[in-house]
Amino acid sequence: MTEHHEQHQAHEHCEHHEHHEHKDLHIFVNRRKFDRGDGVREEMTGAQIAALVGVPPENAVVREEEPQKREIGVSETVNIKNGEHFLVTRKVVEGGYVA
Repeated sequence: MTEHHEQHQAHEHCEHHEHHEHKDLHIFVNRRKFDRGDGVREEMTGAQIAALVGVPPENAVVREEEPQKREIGVSETVNIKNGEHFLVTRKVVEGGYVA
């Protein structure tokens, strides 16, 4: 019984590894790691990425850092790739306006 149980566990581990990318999807935002438990999905908007680091969409500037550097609009939907890096900064609000 014990031997069979160990074989079953090894098989589960192998299966888990094959589908690792889908089950444990994660991205990095401002060098912090976020995964499914934090709200990471296969498709996300710039606003959803900004929300991971607590930046409101109206003030957010979202950039993809890897694999290519580009800006992502807050309403733009992107296909998330496992291990992607994003940078979220706040727009500078001029004129002394306080949110």
